Amino acid sequence: MSSYEPNDFDQSPETETGNNGTAVSMHAGFPNAAEDRTGKRGSLDFNALLVKHPSSTYCFRVQGDSHEDRGIFDGDIAVVDRALQPRPSDLVIYFPENDFVICRYSQLRLPAGSEIWGVVTAVIHRTRS
Repeated sequence: MSSYEPNDFDQSPETETGNNGTAVSMHAGFPNAAEDRTGKRGSLDFNALLVKHPSSTYCFRVQGDSHEDRGIFDGDIAVVDRALQPRPSDLVIYFPENDFVICRYSQLRLPAGSEIWGVVTAVIHRTRS
């Protein structure tokens, strides 16, 4: 067990070098709630991180295991933006009949009468329930 040093809980970011030689910022210790309110660098605002177009962004609960190979699991939350135009590498949500389906845009063959509903921009995955 290590002994306590006053800077063990320092909030300032430390810079390390990643595998490819780029600098990586890393924070250690506990977040300071008062610092988050000041808008200083390092505060986390999930709306700012996950939602670029608030009036056209929706969250869906994922059901099923067909996308586990892409890191999307049953119970995850898909953040979907309807304002974005899909790119070939994007995951999209479309509505073929009576349920939404996630698919890679480049692999999508839209059934007649269905349309792309939106682009998946993020997936929220809980690691502990």
